[in-house]
Amino acid sequence: MGMILAVASLFGSLNLGARAENFPEYQRYVHDYLNSGVLGNWTYMEKPMFPILFNDSQILIGENWSIVCPLVANHSYHVYCYGEWVNKSSEPKTDYDIYVYNPSGELEGYHTESAGLPEHLGTSVEKAFFAPKYSGNYTFVMVNDQRESKGAQQATFMIIENVECDVWREHYIEGKDEYSQPIFNTSWAFEFMTESQYIEVWVKVPESLDMYEARLYLMTDPKQANKTVLNGVPLAWETGLFGERNGTVGGYNLESKEYRGVAYASCELHGQDMFLNYTLPYSGKNLYHLVFVGEIGAGSIEFLVKTEFGNVCLKPSSVPSRVYPYNETAIAYASSSTNLVSATINYTVDGWRNMTVLEMEIVDNSTCIAVIPGQVAGTLVSYRVEALDALVNVLVVNGSYSVKHHSALNISLVQEKVYLGESMTVRGHLIPETKDVPITVHFESANETIELMCRTSENGTFMIAFQPNATGMWGVQARFAGDSYAYENLSPQLMAKVEEAPLYVKYAPYIGGVGIIAVIGIVIYLKKSKG
Repeated sequence: MGMILAVASLFGSLNLGARAENFPEYQRYVHDYLNSGVLGNWTYMEKPMFPILFNDSQILIGENWSIVCPLVANHSYHVYCYGEWVNKSSEPKTDYDIYVYNPSGELEGYHTESAGLPEHLGTSVEKAFFAPKYSGNYTFVMVNDQRESKGAQQATFMIIENVECDVWREHYIEGKDEYSQPIFNTSWAFEFMTESQYIEVWVKVPESLDMYEARLYLMTDPKQANKTVLNGVPLAWETGLFGERNGTVGGYNLESKEYRGVAYASCELHGQDMFLNYTLPYSGKNLYHLVFVGEIGAGSIEFLVKTEFGNVCLKPSSVPSRVYPYNETAIAYASSSTNLVSATINYTVDGWRNMTVLEMEIVDNSTCIAVIPGQVAGTLVSYRVEALDALVNVLVVNGSYSVKHHSALNISLVQEKVYLGESMTVRGHLIPETKDVPITVHFESANETIELMCRTSENGTFMIAFQPNATGMWGVQARFAGDSYAYENLSPQLMAKVEEAPLYVKYAPYIGGVGIIAVIGIVIYLKKSKG
């Protein structure tokens, strides 16, 4: 295999103040080889979560060093290389190019920025993260470009899986062995990026596993406005990757002992879920590392990095407007943006003195539905829906509906044409037939609207008279406002015509029988004269 280089030699150039024996995870899973096989000088990283430090003059001009690490197809990895060699001035010295080979040895990507500029190691130049096409050992070859480089300065190569915030993830964890020593799946790490100042981490632990800890490390300085950013993603404070701390920044640690991060949680027994939260007093985009350490047993944990709060709500999908006696009533609400996990509906028919709880059915992961049994007329049903979404948000909405009979309201006009000065009489009938129910009747002309009220008799009938004060067409319509037992209703609108009364109608009260005939004769004479 060639000569194995001690991991301890990789510490010291950065003045970390820490010896390699304090990092047994590095010793177990990071292996360096010199002049070994076809790769020559190379490092094998057994799991993607360790920073690899290259000292000054370790990769000489014209030489290369390979980093080999197993990756999972279509997962998202943050791969970056920085350090003293990064120099954006007019006189950079070192030019490291990086070539990426898949498990079959085929070239999957190459990155050849000019001297001093950090490589964008995403799947493409535009993408911040690398998503391998295949599962297996990927090889990242760092080449000190013989044509462009004038130095061989210190560099740190980092690869770690990136997880999306506000999405549940799953990962397999194993506890320590019978000698209380960690094994391959005991410690694992991920990173995430967020602009949220408030972070919650939820961890579901299976009954088969007891977790030692879940930890959160702040890896960028929130007070530093000009932090290193590639493709919109900040890079971790370099010495913080090797366990160094500057206040709350850094201190990345995969061991059971030493620094636990800015927030941490532990299990007291098998299957106990964990929760940790952290509030950052500064705004801006920052990078975090999330570390899981198992204790006893094995199993897959589910974890969620929650950074979105208060933007999700329940919106009505099927909410009744009218409910009739003894009809079952479906209530449905949908989440505005997240999947629902569970939901209940609490309802009462006596002002919350008593309450019934129903489990709601989840449809298409986003809509919760329940059916409330039928009730008698006059019942006010109040309800409260409480749903839990995939982001552990509790979504609450309140509502109510009345149970009433259907109503019918009809009217008729005694005369569809009346003379000015006469009364317009309206008759009507309300169902259900109830005595002393108020009915409002609207009389509307082109210039005004008059409202008059009357009340129903025992058989639901009513009658009202109105004397219009202007000629023309008048609309007539009755309205029942509803009550505790019946819904409101509006009758069809009828039209009545109001005309000027003829002379014989106007003067009829003042003229006797012969006089009436005389008046009629005068009217006929006048019409003929005009003809």
